[in-house]
Amino acid sequence: MKLKQFAAAALCIAAGAIAAPAMAAPVTTVIYNITSLPNTLTDLLTTLNIKQFDAALGTLTGIEIDYSTSVYGQLQLSNASNKKKDVTAKLDATMTLTGPSALALGTSTKNLFNADSAHKVSAAANTPTLVKVIDGNGTLSTDVVLGSGSFASFIGTGDAHASLAVTALGTKASPTGVGSKFSTWAEGAGHVTYTFVAAPVPEPETYGMLLMGLGVVAFAAKRKSRAA
Repeated sequence: MKLKQFAAAALCIAAGAIAAPAMAAPVTTVIYNITSLPNTLTDLLTTLNIKQFDAALGTLTGIEIDYSTSVYGQLQLSNASNKKKDVTAKLDATMTLTGPSALALGTSTKNLFNADSAHKVSAAANTPTLVKVIDGNGTLSTDVVLGSGSFASFIGTGDAHASLAVTALGTKASPTGVGSKFSTWAEGAGHVTYTFVAAPVPEPETYGMLLMGLGVVAFAAKRKSRAA
């Protein structure tokens, strides 16, 4: 067999060995934390950093973003009158997460407390300073799986950015002379999960077959030189 034929055979062996693991590349995931939100008074608007997917890891096939905020709220009342006065009140909180290019990543709303006509709260008599009379809490969350059309903003070696807004709306109905103050705090955390087909990495057997092919070429070359 001529030297060129040996070389071609060696290249075929190596190419086949390298192609085999590429076809069996595994599907895997990597999870990164999104910027956490420390306990903060609402209303608030803040920027979150979302670590991008490094294309060197493989081919991106899926993105899931989940984020949750724990919200606590309270109502304080004052009453300078010498008579107790009843108050009805309600407090709702809303979380909205928006990704790059105004990408909607979810909205969640919770009622933290609702002192309706059957469960009124009272402003005690002779309380000129604000006193807490009712409180409540809830968890706002979003869990979004993105389509492939949104992948581009999340591929790179830096961060993608999202905007987190947490707002609270308090309403009350109370007699004249009753002062009030709603206060709401929120803290949050979340994750981004990237699903991808890993970039193929040649197995040890691949290198062995490649070396074997090169050995065949070297042996043929040496034999040819002796024959000459």
